[in-house]
Amino acid sequence: MKLENTITEPVKLPPRQASFDDTKPKTEATDVDSDAEQSEDDNVTISMAGLKKLKEESEDPKDKLPSHIKEMIKAIERLIEMIEAAEEALAKAKKADYPDDDTKRDVLEMHQNQINSLEFARNDAINGLMEAMKEAGVSEPGIIIELMR
Repeated sequence: MKLENTITEPVKLPPRQASFDDTKPKTEATDVDSDAEQSEDDNVTISMAGLKKLKEESEDPKDKLPSHIKEMIKAIERLIEMIEAAEEALAKAKKADYPDDDTKRDVLEMHQNQINSLEFARNDAINGLMEAMKEAGVSEPGIIIELMR
C-alpha cells in the first residue's frame, strides 16, 4: 500500500447534535470528562485526495457548465423573476377597486395573459436549454428540475 501522497489536514466538523444522553443531568466531574472526550472525537484527518474530492463535491454544478449554457440559465431565471412579479401584479389587481365589472375583468385578463406568455417563454427556454445541454454532453438534471419549479 503506497502512502506517498497522504498529506493530511485537519477538517473541522459541524457541532455535535444533542442526543438523549446529553439531556440527562450530569455531575460536574463527568461534564469535564465528556467535554474532553468530545473534543478528541471531533478531530479528523483526511488525505489530500479526499480533501480534493470533498471540495469538488461541494462546488456548484453550474460552475462547470459552458458559458452559453450559463447564459441560458440566467435568462430562464430572469423569466422566473418576471413571472413572480406578474403574479404579484395580478394579486394586487384582484384587490383593486374598479368602476365596473367589465374593466376589472379586462385588467385581470390582461395580467393573466402576461403570466401565460411568460410561462410559455420559460418552457420554451427550458426546452432549448435541455437541447443545448444534450448537444454539449452535459448531464445535470438537477439544474433543469430547479428551473421547472
